[in-house]
Amino acid sequence: MLPTKGGRGILSLVTVAFIESKDSAVNHIALDKEDEAVRRFVLSLPVDANGSVLELEGRAVACVVPVVEEPVEANRAWSEAKNARRCALIDSEIDGRLSAGEAVELHLLQREMLAHRHKVAPLPLAEARKLHQELLAKAQRRPSE
Repeated sequence: MLPTKGGRGILSLVTVAFIESKDSAVNHIALDKEDEAVRRFVLSLPVDANGSVLELEGRAVACVVPVVEEPVEANRAWSEAKNARRCALIDSEIDGRLSAGEAVELHLLQREMLAHRHKVAPLPLAEARKLHQELLAKAQRRPSE
C-alpha cells in the first residue's frame, strides 16, 4: 500500500508536476472552468491510494486515482528489480489490465527512473539550445528567397 498524508479531497495527493505534465496519456480537465457544485464534489472525494470508482445506476463510469506526493531524489538507488517492475506495469497498461493502485505505482517509478537517468546521463539541453539560437540567427541573416 502507498503512503498517504491524510486529509480530504482528491487533489491533496496530486503533485504539481503531474498536473502540469501535458505529455502524459492522462486527460487533463480544468476544474476551474466547471460549475462550483462540480468543483465541490470532486474536491470532496475521499483520498484512497487505490483510487475511487464513481458509479451511476450501479455501473462504474469513472475511476479517480490520486497521485501520492512524494519528492523524487536523484540519489535513490535505481535497480534492475525496479526497472523490471516498471516494465511489467507498462505491459499491463498496454494490455489494459493496470489497476488504479498500479497506475500510481507506475507513475512513481517513472519519475524515479527519469530522475536516475538525469543524474547518470543528463540530456545536453544547454548545447541544443545554443545550437538552436545559432541556427535562428543564421536564418535571420539569410536574405528572403
